[in-house]
Amino acid sequence: MIVGARRASSATMRVALHREWGLPLEIADVARPEPAAGEVRVAVRATSVNPIDMHTGRNSGYEQSMRLPCIPGWDVAGVVDAVGYGVTRHAVGDRVYGLAWFPYPAGTYAEYLTVPAYHLAPMPKSASFAEAGCLPMAALTAWQMLDALGTQAGQQVLISGASGGVGHVAVQLAVARGAVVTALARPENHATLRELGAHSCVDYTDPDAVAAIGKVDAVLDLVGSDFGASLFDRVLSGGVIALSTAWSINGYRDAAAERGIRVASCLVEPDPMALAALAELVDAGAVRVVVGAEFGLSDASAAQRWVEHRRGFGKAAILVNAPEPA
Repeated sequence: MIVGARRASSATMRVALHREWGLPLEIADVARPEPAAGEVRVAVRATSVNPIDMHTGRNSGYEQSMRLPCIPGWDVAGVVDAVGYGVTRHAVGDRVYGLAWFPYPAGTYAEYLTVPAYHLAPMPKSASFAEAGCLPMAALTAWQMLDALGTQAGQQVLISGASGGVGHVAVQLAVARGAVVTALARPENHATLRELGAHSCVDYTDPDAVAAIGKVDAVLDLVGSDFGASLFDRVLSGGVIALSTAWSINGYRDAAAERGIRVASCLVEPDPMALAALAELVDAGAVRVVVGAEFGLSDASAAQRWVEHRRGFGKAAILVNAPEPA
């Protein structure tokens, strides 16, 4: 059975999938799934590319839950097309968005998707499908990392990787919580980050400029590697660093503890309540996602290359033309 398909009907749908690990995506027709109890089926209008999608395609993501053929993707925005037994929170025709099944296989690079109803929330009314499809993983990652930091009004927060898909949303969410935000990014992205609310921007490739930041209460580290460890000197004793990766987490945590710094390693999870709150922020104009490029489903491989090689600011959307229900 194709990953992401449950109790397939005779109808088919178009998907982008990996038949072998490491090979480019190919377009195929597979059975359209039917929702089980507690699930809805979504006619997918948009999804987006996250770095974990590429790791998954190389079988270096969450290998324990992946199998071939593999349809990538976890972000979804679309229209409820069918509901399973017992579903009351969504109805056919509702416009919804969410983080599907993560970290288990979802397969959102597809025209249709079945997903637990509680993984979804109503789309922001002011957002396009492309924008809504780019929000869930990035925004929930930022939201949950800021929760781990205990972000509150007046807190000094340093965000590394601030121009990325997660980073540029994290800047806005931290500002919305009243934090004073310093964004680490390349100079060409500073103007956009200031427009999004960053109080100051620093070129992360300039050690003197980074050192001049001084000490902050908390760091939201979206880069990791050796650069992440160098941020220890920017955190006050008693402060906290939130990581979006688990690279050498034990050694990293021990090194931080020697400096009196707490470390939180965050794995994003579906959260419809946070998505509902996020939709309110989007509709209020407090948060927006930057869609840096749009691709069709047949160009999903190109969308992944755009993200992997960082060819622009923000997120890459994959637009899917599944029809809305009548």
